[in-house]
Amino acid sequence: MKCMLIDDDIPTVQVLTELIPWTAYGFNEVSQAHCVQDAQTLFDAGIPDLVICDIEMPRGSGIEMIQWIREQGYDCAFIFFTCHESFDFASTAISFNADSYLLKPLNQEKLEAAVMKAVGGLKWRRQMGEYQKFGMAWLKNKGLVEASFWTDILMATISPRLDLIQGEILKRELTIKTEQSYVLVLASVFLSEIDEKWNESTFRYAFANLSSEIMLLRLEYDRIVSYQKNSMLYVAVILDEDDTSQVQLEERATLLIQLMNEYLKCMGTCYISEAKPINELSGVKTELERMDHSNVMFRGKVHGQHTVFQREQPERYDLDTEMYTSLFIEREKAQIVNRLKKDLEQLVAKNQLHAETLQVIREDFLQVVYAILAKKNVQAHQLFTDQLAQQLYVKSEYSLFDFMKWAHLVTERTVETIKESQRSEGIVDKAMRYIHDNYTKDLNRDEVAASVFLTPDYLAKVFKQETGLTMKEYLNDYRIKAAKLMLIESRLSIGQIAMETGYETISYFSTVFKKLTGETPNAYRSRQSYDREKNGV
Repeated sequence: MKCMLIDDDIPTVQVLTELIPWTAYGFNEVSQAHCVQDAQTLFDAGIPDLVICDIEMPRGSGIEMIQWIREQGYDCAFIFFTCHESFDFASTAISFNADSYLLKPLNQEKLEAAVMKAVGGLKWRRQMGEYQKFGMAWLKNKGLVEASFWTDILMATISPRLDLIQGEILKRELTIKTEQSYVLVLASVFLSEIDEKWNESTFRYAFANLSSEIMLLRLEYDRIVSYQKNSMLYVAVILDEDDTSQVQLEERATLLIQLMNEYLKCMGTCYISEAKPINELSGVKTELERMDHSNVMFRGKVHGQHTVFQREQPERYDLDTEMYTSLFIEREKAQIVNRLKKDLEQLVAKNQLHAETLQVIREDFLQVVYAILAKKNVQAHQLFTDQLAQQLYVKSEYSLFDFMKWAHLVTERTVETIKESQRSEGIVDKAMRYIHDNYTKDLNRDEVAASVFLTPDYLAKVFKQETGLTMKEYLNDYRIKAAKLMLIESRLSIGQIAMETGYETISYFSTVFKKLTGETPNAYRSRQSYDREKNGV
């Protein structure tokens, strides 16, 4: 401990320093000051535990010193000494909680008794302060201890055996009853729907606060468990079976959803369980999570544990891939996203949208994108394997909001990549692309030349110089490559394939095919089929 001696009379301070066996009373440091201003400055170097101070000094009195100490909130024991006995001085000293008031000349025995009394009082006050802090901390932490218990119950960290649960309750000194039943309310929100202005941890805090205030009618966290699972943020609220009726719970949950939308700017969904024993709550939580996972169309509402999401028997839904392909080729980003949104809204209106249909639409949409990129010789992984694209892809499976965010990103990147590839194309590249896009038609070099705004003769010359082929040779080569793929992968007749690849007659198709491959279309198909069977394909 530290002691500070304050007196304008230097010999008096020296006597006090030598008179008292300070170490015997627990003091390992004794400092000296000769006026109030010096003493206050010394406080910056360390707050003393005991101050012994003269009352009457020329540059500020001892009364001013103790008043300053108390105003600063310092916990110091204080002993006054003075040459004049005065009731006014004594009463003022008492009002500022001075420990003793001594008269000069100082008597060693009285002084040591006063020091002993001051040290004892100081230790008692500090011990009582620690007890008070401990009590306040216990009251504060009791809620945290109970919240931790319910977290362990819901996450199945504690065994579902009732005797082991009871043991945990006793060990944590809680007053929770195992013989009664509890109701679990689970509120959910997609992480991706949290407004960007929110820091995630701040949002979780606000979400838990709101859930506690509305569902428990009090702002405490003893029955609140907040956690994240996959793309969802959950708040679980545990209520005693007899706390409120089912109707009241539904009203509160409806209000919670309303306030989440109004203040947290997100769509919340609530699930209310039946009353269950404490050892079944973990299973109930899992069941409610499963309901939430499969809920695509009925979000933003309150559902009971056994709610069945009524859906019309879904018709087979096929995305109009041809229409979307055209929109991508025309680089109509806004129309692509708006049309996709309209398709989904129509399914919702028919009560036919659910997770499986959403997955089908997503995969068909990707098929269109991959086909477009393949024609441009762009590898899809260059566009869609970054962290953001992967996260949105995973989240798009069960959330319309996330699906549209994912579709917008895919559309944006695909169209911009197409634009970039076209900006970097030369004249011959553009002519080749026109051939690729129109090879199934009755195509001639005049049309190709017109697509790049050149005369047919000039384009023919440039094309031959750069590719080594005439435009007709290049067109036939591209058509036969497409025909070879159809012969292997489809059951179309030779005549159908000839028409699909832009040839008006089977005979001309067969002639060109044999010239470029060395065999007839039938022979090529038979050989490929034999090779695939031989290799077990």
